[in-house]
This record gives sequence, C-alpha cells and structure tokens, in this order.
Amino acid sequence: MVLGEVAALGTATCWAFGTILFTRSARRTGAFTLNLARITLALCILSLILCLTRGTSWAPRAEGHNIVFLALSGICGLTLGDWAYFRAFIYIGPRLTTLFMTLAPVFSAIIALPLLGEHLALGALAGMALTLVGVIWVVLDRRNASVPQGHRIRGTVLAILGSLGQAVGLNLSKLGMGTVVDPLPATAIRMAAGAAGIWILALASQRAGGVSRLVRDPVARWATIGATLLGPVTGIWLSLVAVRHTQTGIAATLMATTPILILPLLVFVEKEQVSARAIMGTILSVIGVALLFLH
Repeated sequence: MVLGEVAALGTATCWAFGTILFTRSARRTGAFTLNLARITLALCILSLILCLTRGTSWAPRAEGHNIVFLALSGICGLTLGDWAYFRAFIYIGPRLTTLFMTLAPVFSAIIALPLLGEHLALGALAGMALTLVGVIWVVLDRRNASVPQGHRIRGTVLAILGSLGQAVGLNLSKLGMGTVVDPLPATAIRMAAGAAGIWILALASQRAGGVSRLVRDPVARWATIGATLLGPVTGIWLSLVAVRHTQTGIAATLMATTPILILPLLVFVEKEQVSARAIMGTILSVIGVALLFLH
C-alpha cells in the first residue's frame, strides 16, 4: 500500500477508538460542550507541534483562496458537522451513528459533481444504492426498538447532517490544500476556523461555562483528551494526508470502514450485543462505498 491508503486506514482506526471515548464524554457533558473543548484542545496541540517544527511560517505558499477554502472546510466539518455527530451519539449511540458515516462518501461524490467537475458512472450509482440499502436495513432492525422513537428520529437527522457536513468539509479541504498547503498546517487552519466558529456560538448562547464542568469531571476529562488526540489531531491529519496522496474516492472508501472497525470495540469494550443483521448491513454499506469510488 502507498502512503495515502495507509493514512486512510489509520484515520478509520483512530475514529473508531475515538468514537467510543467521545460518546462517553458527550453523554456526561453534552455534545456542544464536548465539541467546544476538543476543538480548542486540538488547536492548542496542533499549534504547539507546528511552532516547534516550523516556527511561525506554517503555510508560506498559501494564498487567500487556500485559507478561505480551508476555513470554510473547518466550519462545515468541525463546528457544524461534528457537533451533529456528537448529538447523534447521545440519541442513537456510536454504532448507528458511525453507520451513517458511510453516507458521507455518497454526499461527497454528489457535491464533487459541480465543485470538482467529477462525474458518476453506473457503477457509482449502484454503490450509492447499496450503501443506502445497508443503512436502511440496519436502522430498521427490531433490536433498535429499545431506543425511543423520538430519539431515533432526532439521532438519524443529526447523523445525516453530520455526514453532509463531513462531505462538504472534505471537498473544501481538497480545494484548499491544492498543491501548496501541507496536511498538518491545513489541519491546524481548519481547526482554527472551527474553534472560532464554535466559540462565537458558545459566547452568543452563554454556554462557554460548560467546559469548566467537563474539566472537573475526571471521566469526561480523560475521555475527551484521549479522543481529541485520536480524532481531531491524529485522525484529521491522517485524513488530509490520505486525500493529498491518493484519490479522494479511495481515501473516502477506506475511511468509511470505521463502522466495521468499531463493531468489535462495542462488543469487547462496551459489552454491546451486535446482531448478525447489523454486521451484514454495515458491511453492505461499506461495500457500497467501495463500489461508488472503485468501480
């Protein structure tokens, strides 16, 4: 495998482990507080790494349009998209939420039509259909009936919005990086914009105080720190390495294996019972993503 493919698989692995930790923290402190804390922490870590390795010149060849696209990517993918995902964790849990992540490549391909001038062949359309069938098949599993209907509806809508935000962010980040911005500073620029966006929302809604409650909660605090190192620091950096060094579709396909990788974690760590239907539906969705991009 080449660097891009390895980075994409590393991204999926980081997101699988990070999802477990983020879910624990979100259920204790709320999705908004979690997103506020982890974006701020991630920005501090990335800034420190860049200052130690590159000084103050992070992206010397970047022009205005590169910064704008990366900033918009951060707001769409991190401020809005990840907040929606974290809210979905609370309502429908990590298994179903990560399953909806397989819709992100579908949305990404559709958005890339006008944005990047890409096209969809018949095999890609078949892949989209297969992904949707897999998601619907799992969502309609009777084992999910234990989740109140209102929570299922809210969680589903939020997870879909999260996938849409990720898809927009992925396309914008590819435009923003181009050939002049390396993945690590691009990650920091995205994180800075995401942090600015969520802090504006926090101050406007007077919810910034939630961070102090998170810090005082030892379980939420350590879960957030661990998940931040895995997700918005290592995971997002690896995702941009993948996008930079391989085709967007291949990267998106390999990153979409997170729902499969998370299943054994839920069984052995969270002691959750996962039905054969859930496993088959998840695999079906990921196969659909592969068909979408690798036909």
